[in-house]
Amino acid sequence: MDMTFLKTPFLAGIAMGIACAGCSVETKVAVPEVSAGLLRAKILEGRPAPLTRLNVVAHLNVKSFGAVPNDGKDDREAVLAAIEKAKSMEGPVQIDFEPGVYDVQPISPEWTVGRKEAVLPLQNCVNLVVDGHGAEILIHRQDISFVTARSSTNLIVRNFSIDYDPLPFSQGTVETVDAANLSFVMKLQPGFPAPDDPFFKTCGSWGMLKDPAHPGRLKADCPDHFFYKEILSLGEGLFRVVLRNQGVISNVESEDVFVINGRSVGVVQYFGSENITFDHLTIFACPGSLFVGAQTSRLNVLNCKGLLKGNRLIVSGADGVHCQSARIGPWVENCEFEGLSDDCLNIYGLPIYVLEQGSPTQLTVYARAPILVGDRLAFFNPNTGTILQETIVVSYAGRSCMEGNDTIFPRGTLVLSDPVGPLDIAPPGTSVDMHGWRIYDHAYDLDSIGNHFVYRNNYMHDGRRYGLFIKASNGLIEDNMFEGLSHAGMAIKNNAGWPEGFRAQNLVIQRNRISECGYGNTDPCVEVFSRKLSGFLETPIQKNLYFLNNTFEAVTGPAMTLSGVSNLMAKGNTFTSGSASGPLITIQYSEDVSWINNQGQDRVESN
Repeated sequence: MDMTFLKTPFLAGIAMGIACAGCSVETKVAVPEVSAGLLRAKILEGRPAPLTRLNVVAHLNVKSFGAVPNDGKDDREAVLAAIEKAKSMEGPVQIDFEPGVYDVQPISPEWTVGRKEAVLPLQNCVNLVVDGHGAEILIHRQDISFVTARSSTNLIVRNFSIDYDPLPFSQGTVETVDAANLSFVMKLQPGFPAPDDPFFKTCGSWGMLKDPAHPGRLKADCPDHFFYKEILSLGEGLFRVVLRNQGVISNVESEDVFVINGRSVGVVQYFGSENITFDHLTIFACPGSLFVGAQTSRLNVLNCKGLLKGNRLIVSGADGVHCQSARIGPWVENCEFEGLSDDCLNIYGLPIYVLEQGSPTQLTVYARAPILVGDRLAFFNPNTGTILQETIVVSYAGRSCMEGNDTIFPRGTLVLSDPVGPLDIAPPGTSVDMHGWRIYDHAYDLDSIGNHFVYRNNYMHDGRRYGLFIKASNGLIEDNMFEGLSHAGMAIKNNAGWPEGFRAQNLVIQRNRISECGYGNTDPCVEVFSRKLSGFLETPIQKNLYFLNNTFEAVTGPAMTLSGVSNLMAKGNTFTSGSASGPLITIQYSEDVSWINNQGQDRVESN
């Protein structure tokens, strides 16, 4: 279990079978009903409330440093000067902008995606507020972030809108299709950069077919991405797009709209920081994720929006909120995101790879996040789906260094409290990345996966992929709406094929609504899975989940799919589907699942 209080008798469970009228499977009351309320209280107790104010003792105005709104001049140097002055003062300090448009140009003519420039480079900042008072930030190259917070504590950035000129994505209408040569010709729509713009050659770039009748959504019943081999200019705004993969050109038709993203920097980035808040930010364009970073605890995203503007069918090249290897997870509340190109929320930890096994309790490992004494580790065989050992860190001696924007601890000696049997270790010379190492035994740090998170009162709609992609524990998900997303509204599962982990336990999920999701992939509204590299785990790792008073409206097929789940209570939910027959809920490799007063619980299929 992930929390000490959950080892107390009130969650020991009742192994009492009960009859369910019309159900095709026996249901069990796995846990007392009252424990859901107690769990919610403990989650909120373990996750401090968001930082919303600091007792500011001094103000600085960027205008005093030369940043004048609406003059069309580059305001970067003036903003940097204000930040440096604030860092030299006793705080808390507030930097103020006046309403209007502030222009930001790149530092140099070279593309700097690797260096990740930022309008607000907040490094080693403590007790700082940056208030835009409604200012608009217009960024004039697609490799520049708005904020990069690094090694900083107690930050608030609020009241800004952010846009790009040129945009970090392109958009055109398909005119003709040449299926034999896996290509099509598109006409660039006004206001978008040419798809052979240098930016798209500096980063991971691919395309999507969009549905103009439902802005932000993908075209239904087709792949959710298209890799291309090349894009050739034909003149007069026409471009030939040659696809890389066989078999996908059949999805492209005349009059389709094709969007090309350039996935690079996020608008807001955070690394190795603590207790930082982004409040009332409205983002109209983003090269990568809206909010993205690693090793940052107590991230707070409040009252923020990612919104489509004008005739655009896309906002971002990646996620909404991306949270990697946090010791205390994010708090996201009162936000609205649409037109995203990836998951609205993704919380996870990275694998720890084993280089050498000197003894059952001493290993040489490669880790991309700090490992602390007392951390709980789970060693995992991704091929069999077996948890080989859960143990505690006695000591870890590793050297830290920077890799890109991440502080990593690539090689160190790990001493464990419990012996781990012989491990399947990658041969020397194996590429140290997710692709080369994912087939070998590895470990996850259960205290560095984003536990203790809150996701409340958000509206996520009309975009690609999942609403929530959760691999963390001790979380509260309540009063959210997910609508028009191409995949499941909630995906609670480990991802063995792309090592992000590890497991979700002790979640309260209540009063949410998921509708019109999964149209692009026939996904259910909710999927809770325990996965191995090929197939599903027969032993559950997703445990202690409460689904209370939610509404799940599937486009077709099941509304909920469970595999490898233990101790799940579903009470007062509504399950519906556009499919008049067949199951609304499917279950396999699961135990102690309880159905209480749910609409649609008579259509359960268990394998």
